[in-house]
Amino acid sequence: MSGSIRILIVDDHSVLRAGIRALLDMQPDFEVVGEAGNGQEAIARVRELRPDVVLMDIGMPGMDGLAATREIKSFQPDTKILILTQHENKEYVLPSLKIGASGYVLKRADGDELLQAIRRLFAGETFFDPRVTGLLADNDRHSVQKAVDPFDTLTEREREVLIMLARGSTYQQIADALFITVKTVDFHRANIMRKLGISSRSELVRYAIQRHLIE
Repeated sequence: MSGSIRILIVDDHSVLRAGIRALLDMQPDFEVVGEAGNGQEAIARVRELRPDVVLMDIGMPGMDGLAATREIKSFQPDTKILILTQHENKEYVLPSLKIGASGYVLKRADGDELLQAIRRLFAGETFFDPRVTGLLADNDRHSVQKAVDPFDTLTEREREVLIMLARGSTYQQIADALFITVKTVDFHRANIMRKLGISSRSELVRYAIQRHLIE
């Protein structure tokens, strides 16, 4: 299905996977490309199928969802990971964000909330279940993100683009060097500035120098 959001469902309960798949299959812009029952299977499926978004449970036999998320982000950093779990305490939420998950939704959330989360992640945004952010910091949706170093939320590709922009490379030079389009470069630039709270290229250069990314 051309142009659709490619999704991998990871959960050790086959009945739950079937229910999620039935919901997602009803969406014209979604394509469920596969399923996995544990973290090791998830890693293999991501390597094979290269989904856009992975719905990742935490508590699974063998390799759990957090370990699988860390591994997936190490070799496929552009894949968006949406944690879908019953756990709603900070012992799970903050580690999920630190290892690269872009969203966190509780299994008791309604279907529309899950669909919105998937679309938000695909668009390069984040999504956190309001019950989770409320638990952590008086319903301040942004408090979870503030607890994490913004640089850690950048993908490997975004870090490459950040360094090249800070060194003065043009969009075309970056596109040629990374074998991507100019439009994709601009998309990464927008994500970088949003995640780092930067509004101009000069600020970006100062940030790169302060982080010792460039001389």
